[in-house]
Amino acid sequence: MKKELNVGFVGNPNSGKTTLFNAFTGANLKVANWPGVTVEKIEGAFKYHGERFKLVDLPGIYSLTSYSLEEKLTREFILESNVDVIINVVDASNLERNLYLTLQLIELGKPVIIALNMMDIIEERGMEIDLHRLPEILGIPVIPVSARKRTGLDILMHAVAHHKDKQSDLNFEHHHRRHRYRGGNKHYSHHDKYPIVYSDEIEDKIEEISTVLYRKYGNIGNIRWHAIKLLEMDSEIMEKYPVNTEIIPRSYE
Repeated sequence: MKKELNVGFVGNPNSGKTTLFNAFTGANLKVANWPGVTVEKIEGAFKYHGERFKLVDLPGIYSLTSYSLEEKLTREFILESNVDVIINVVDASNLERNLYLTLQLIELGKPVIIALNMMDIIEERGMEIDLHRLPEILGIPVIPVSARKRTGLDILMHAVAHHKDKQSDLNFEHHHRRHRYRGGNKHYSHHDKYPIVYSDEIEDKIEEISTVLYRKYGNIGNIRWHAIKLLEMDSEIMEKYPVNTEIIPRSYE
């Protein structure tokens, strides 16, 4: 049995991520640098109903590309560490901009919970967010909080404790003519459910790259995500998992 849950705090700069992180950890912090770089790595500890949590405040980022050092560190932490749950801190007053990162996190397949921060500002401005429809659309829990006023924190940790063994609810189904490729003993089909679904044309290209990836590298974990990154011509993934030089340009035809 695992002794503690590893929880990563991820969000845009100025989303209130660090304020929320500090609301849980207080002065109980461990500050170091990420290996080989000067970017600070901040960890904290928290207990909820006798369960121990190790919290990591990841650098503020706008996306999971590898263009900046902060983005690269955050992506590597999520992909390679044993993180159990991702708390995606979202600025409720800037919802559309923040949800770009949210969708990328969901595609990774790890358990994600949205901490919808700055709800007090939403109320002060007379704005409303449909807290029933938003989690239904995204397929993940959405917990309204205010890091500044420290409201909603207990509900958030309750959600973390109960969501740790779940991946994103795959509510987005891509209705597509049936295609299959074989991965081990499992068939993959465009009738399967994915968190994020694209047009038929893009899905065909993702499938084509996924097939090549599996044949060349076997089970690398979340083949679909890696295929999407190759389709985006992500330099780090292209270097790590090179495929036939024709397949990526052909994907843009």
